[in-house]
Amino acid sequence: MISTYDSDGSATGAAAGLIITLVFTALYVVLIIAIYVISSWFLSKIFVKAGEPAWKGWVPVYNSWVFLELGGQAGWWALVAFVPFVGIASSVFICLAAYNIGLRFGKTAAWVVLYILVPYVWWGIFAFNRSVWNPQPIAGIFIAPEWARPTSAVLRYVPQARPVYAAPPMGGPQNPTY
Repeated sequence: MISTYDSDGSATGAAAGLIITLVFTALYVVLIIAIYVISSWFLSKIFVKAGEPAWKGWVPVYNSWVFLELGGQAGWWALVAFVPFVGIASSVFICLAAYNIGLRFGKTAAWVVLYILVPYVWWGIFAFNRSVWNPQPIAGIFIAPEWARPTSAVLRYVPQARPVYAAPPMGGPQNPTY
């Protein structure tokens, strides 16, 4: 039979184990709160640079929603992240959003590798560097399929799909030397 009492009949070993467990649990909770505060602070700075209110960075699931929509992806992928096994697809769309946001801030596509490896460092760099948000459509931005497009007011940041070839303007070409 397993007993929680020591050989002298006291329970000091069990009490010490409980205290150690409570200390590590408290440290874990403090660590989780610190990670939340730092990531929310970084996201709120990024959102302000992109023209969104800072408070959106502090709401736990909504900040992922807004991040996805700033990156041209549907915000509902933030909810899909909670579904087992399907959440992996959500991670792909979050990385695509980070890629698009990086291009909007004038960074190269290689910056998405930093986001994939250490997103907190990526958020910190983008929050405090001097890059400026470019709301105009940029070449190379991944445009989500129609069924996965954002539907909220953040749409003003999403490039609209255009045909690759457009008919020449009326009156002939503007530059006849080509």
